[in-house]
Amino acid sequence: MSEKKAKYITTTLPYVNADPHIGFASEVLVGDALARYWRLMGHEVFFNTGTDEHGQKIAEKADESGKPRQEYVDHYANEFKKLGEALNLSYDNFVRTTDEG
Repeated sequence: MSEKKAKYITTTLPYVNADPHIGFASEVLVGDALARYWRLMGHEVFFNTGTDEHGQKIAEKADESGKPRQEYVDHYANEFKKLGEALNLSYDNFVRTTDEG
């Protein structure tokens, strides 16, 4: 009898310089399918996704928008979270690179 091992699944953390698109949706759907499959097989699963909120492109887009940078990334991070809700994703953690600690 084989021992069930914990499974850790993560996606890339997309930049939040624009709304989520089909490329990211397809990635998180694959991660979600794997997480659900391994859970059905009785494994402990940790599925991680989130957003990368640092980088020159994000700073430039935020500055172009006229919004403070944190407000800008908060808006787009929320759009990615709403996508997760719409797709009924089963992630365990949504990390934002602007989160403290």
